[in-house]
Amino acid sequence: MILRTKHLAALATTAALLFVACSSSAKTTTTTPAGGTSASTASTPGTATGSSSAPSDTTGAAAAWKAPVDKCADPEAAKAPITGDLTIGAVMPLSGSPAIAFAPVKDGFELYLKYANANKLLTGINLKSDIRDDQYDATQTPGVVSSLIDAKVNIFSSIIGTPNNLAVRDTLNEECIPQLQALTGNPAWGAEVAKYPWLTGALVPYNLEAQMYATKLKELVGDGGTVGLFYINTEFGKIYADAFKPAAAKLGLKVVDEQTIEGTDENPPTNQVGSIAAKKPMAILAIPLGLQCPAFLKELANAKAANAGWDPKVFVTNTCASKLFVDTLAGPAGDGVYTSGNLLDGADPKNADNPGVKTFLDAYKAAGLAGDIGTTETGWTTAEVTVAIMKQAQATGTLSRQSIIEAARSMTFTPSMARPGISYKMNGEKDGYPFQSLTILQWSHTTATFTEIGDTITSFES
Repeated sequence: MILRTKHLAALATTAALLFVACSSSAKTTTTTPAGGTSASTASTPGTATGSSSAPSDTTGAAAAWKAPVDKCADPEAAKAPITGDLTIGAVMPLSGSPAIAFAPVKDGFELYLKYANANKLLTGINLKSDIRDDQYDATQTPGVVSSLIDAKVNIFSSIIGTPNNLAVRDTLNEECIPQLQALTGNPAWGAEVAKYPWLTGALVPYNLEAQMYATKLKELVGDGGTVGLFYINTEFGKIYADAFKPAAAKLGLKVVDEQTIEGTDENPPTNQVGSIAAKKPMAILAIPLGLQCPAFLKELANAKAANAGWDPKVFVTNTCASKLFVDTLAGPAGDGVYTSGNLLDGADPKNADNPGVKTFLDAYKAAGLAGDIGTTETGWTTAEVTVAIMKQAQATGTLSRQSIIEAARSMTFTPSMARPGISYKMNGEKDGYPFQSLTILQWSHTTATFTEIGDTITSFES
C-alpha cells in the first residue's frame, strides 16, 4: 500500500486548491438532489429494467471492453471472487452546512441496499454499506477513503463532489477498486475512460445540460432572444458557462450580461442580480451552488418587483432543483423556475401509482424518513444502478472488482423511477457517459410539483 499512501498524502496537500461542484443529475440517476424521472420503460432483449429485472445481456460489442487488470497494483486482488458480505464504501457530507442538502442521499442509498437484501437481488451476497463523512471538504476525502480501504470495502459508489472524486481517483484507479456512480456531472468522467477506467459518473455531464438549456431557451424566447448569465466562479460554474455561451450564440441568442459569485461568498448576490436586471434580458441562466440557489432566486424576485413588467424565463441547473432549494428556502421566489431532471418526482401525487415510485415511497415511509424526497431518490437510484451492475457482473460467473467495472461499462439499464426515454447505457471507451438525456421541468409553488416541459431531450445520446 506504499503507492496508495504516497498518492493520498500528495492529494490531501493539493486538494485545498480545488473547488468544483457536485451534482445530482446523471445520465440516469438524478441529476442532483431534485425532482425526477419517469415511468419505467418496457424491457427489451439485452436490457435490464428496474430493480427486480434480469441482468442485461453482456454479449456483443459492449462486452468486448475489458478492464486493464495487468496495470493494477495487485492484479490478483482485482480478479478475486467476492462472496458472502460485499461492502460498498462511500464518502459524503454528513455534517456541517452541506449535509442539509446532501445527507438524504445516504438515507436513500442505504434504503435501497436494505430492499435489495430483502429481495435477494444478488444470489448469495449480503450487501453492506460503509458511508463516512468528509464534510464536502476535498482535503479530507483522501484520508476518509484510505480508512475505508483499510476497512476492506470491496468497491466505492456515490462519492459526492467533483473535487472529492478528483482527490481519490488516482489512488482508486491504481488499486483497481471500482469508483462507481460519482455524484457529479464533470465531463471528465466519461472523456477519460482510457486513463481512468475504474471511475464512472452518475449524472448527465454539465456541458450537455447547459446545451439543452440553450436549446429550450431558444424555443421559449425565439431568435435574437437576450439572456443574462449568472454563475459560481469555480470549475463547476465555468463548465456550464463555457458550454452555454457558444451554444446560445449558434442558436441566435445573445448573452447581454455575465455575472459571477465566488464559491465562498455567502452574501446575497444583490449587485450581480441588479446588473442583470438593468439589462432586462428575456431569460436568465443561473448556475449557483447550494444555499446560493435560494439566495439567487430571492434576489431575483426583489429585482423583478422593482422592475415592473420584466418577467424573464429563469433556468437554474438541476443541482438547484430540490424542493429544499426552489421552495422550502426560496418560497414563492422559486415559482415558475425552469430546471431539469431524469427521475420522476416521488413527491408528486400523479406519480404515486408508478410501480417504481410506489416501491420507493413504501420503503421511505416504512423507514420513517423525513428528508427531501428528491434527494433521497438520488441515493436510492444510485444504489439501484450499483446493484444492477453487480447483478450483471455476477451473471458472468465470477463477481469481482474486474467483472463489476466491466459490467458497469457494458450495460443498458432503466432505473425504476426513470422518466420516459431515460436509461443508463455505456459502451466501453466508445461511450463513457451513463446518462445523456434530461427532461426540462418547471416548478409550481402553488402545487409544489414539477411540470414536464416537452418530451425528454435524448438528442445528445452517444
